[in-house]
Amino acid sequence: MKKQLILATMLALFVISCSKKNNPPAPSTKGYFRAKVDGVFFSDSTSANVTIPLFPGPGGYPLWTVISGSSNGTRIALILPPFLSTGERLLPQSLDAITINISSTSFYAGSNNNISTGSSGSKVQGSGKINILEITSSYVRGSFECIAPVDSTIGVILPSLNITEGEFNLNF
Repeated sequence: MKKQLILATMLALFVISCSKKNNPPAPSTKGYFRAKVDGVFFSDSTSANVTIPLFPGPGGYPLWTVISGSSNGTRIALILPPFLSTGERLLPQSLDAITINISSTSFYAGSNNNISTGSSGSKVQGSGKINILEITSSYVRGSFECIAPVDSTIGVILPSLNITEGEFNLNF
């Protein structure tokens, strides 16, 4: 009887020790938006978002799709046409843009609507690319990189920012 009791106790301890822990599920996330800004890692997984316009803007002008992330006083925004499609967009050959705001200083690659060039509209500056890799009903995934000069309208001469290894995967 003593042997059976010891065997039953050992079996019970074995079963208890092998049972799954009841860990709560990981918190849900909206996705991520990350890059290196002049070699310094930039990441946002809490406030990063995709804004897709549902109607035309003032005067019937199209609103832009904005994919953005913010961290420690820096905001990076990818400005795209209202209707997203997969594929690579080269800057400044398209009207797409990447803007980087650090405190009150703005850097641009692509179309900069803040720089007036008379009747032709916006001025293009910098270079880079935005690549939309995948779009589903629930998320958009892609990559980006650029060389973004400072906004020339502010009268400050600063070196261009280099954005490398940019990637995002954000839920709608």
